[in-house]
Amino acid sequence: MSSCYILRMPASCGELFQGRILGKEKLISYPVNLYNYLTLEKRRGKTGNIKKENHFYNLPDKMLSLIKRAACDLGVTTSLLAEYSWQHRQLIPAGKGLASSTADLMLALTALSLISRQMLSYQDILDYLTAIEPTDSIIFPELTLLEQNNGSYWQQIGQPEGKVRVFALAQRGFCDTLNHRKLRNKIPDVTESWQLFQQGVEEQDWRLIGKAATFSARAWQQHLYYPGLEKIIILAEKKGCLGVNIAHSGNVLGILYRPKRVSIDNLKSIFHKPEFNNCYPVSWEFELVKGGAEIFHDSRQKFEKIILPRPGLITH
Repeated sequence: MSSCYILRMPASCGELFQGRILGKEKLISYPVNLYNYLTLEKRRGKTGNIKKENHFYNLPDKMLSLIKRAACDLGVTTSLLAEYSWQHRQLIPAGKGLASSTADLMLALTALSLISRQMLSYQDILDYLTAIEPTDSIIFPELTLLEQNNGSYWQQIGQPEGKVRVFALAQRGFCDTLNHRKLRNKIPDVTESWQLFQQGVEEQDWRLIGKAATFSARAWQQHLYYPGLEKIIILAEKKGCLGVNIAHSGNVLGILYRPKRVSIDNLKSIFHKPEFNNCYPVSWEFELVKGGAEIFHDSRQKFEKIILPRPGLITH
């Protein structure tokens, strides 16, 4: 094996839709080009006493819990864990609805798969992740309908061709996403969102997927309030944007658009005005990307991407 690997996992800018579909809650989250990283570097010499502080650096408690839970199943001993230094780097803000925790858990599981040379199916991955907390469908390479609480149902759907970007607006403060879920007093039916989404994929039309996202955002407004949502939707539609989505466990919303048809400078000029800045003081610019963890290995000081077979993960 290489002496050094860098793993990265994308954020999600909320969900394209979420809610009851055929009686049960499901979602489709979407990955964007903001990442958390995990570096695995082979340690030189003897590993010495095996203690957490000797080889785990900046790993959140959820990552450590998953490693503890899954390592034994995958035949990863404490000695093998200690042969590597584990360095975590977080660029995805926590507590905003950007799936930072899902990214971290997927990084930990991918690292275990890598060093154990064990294959994991998507169902294996979902079982491990949902044992810690509800997860997001960004673990899949393409847009996927997912029962996020226990991973009992998932269906990879795909998406239309073409680049899509998102102008994200975030409210102040942070959310405890687990408690945020518990405080919901009702989960709306979003079957219409699901139907629009399916039609959009079939017809290769991002506009229909944008409508699906907007329908879901509106359906949740009386249960999960976003200030000025309706005005944001109307202005985005007037400027030719695809639609508006929200994070259903967080405080960020996304304005979806095609870069050749909408100017980001135009959107900034609208949504950086005081009437929006007062509620949404933070903004980001993202691009939709493929989901799932990526692995790069150090080959003569040049990091090269490892292409993982599907489904699931398998090491090289």
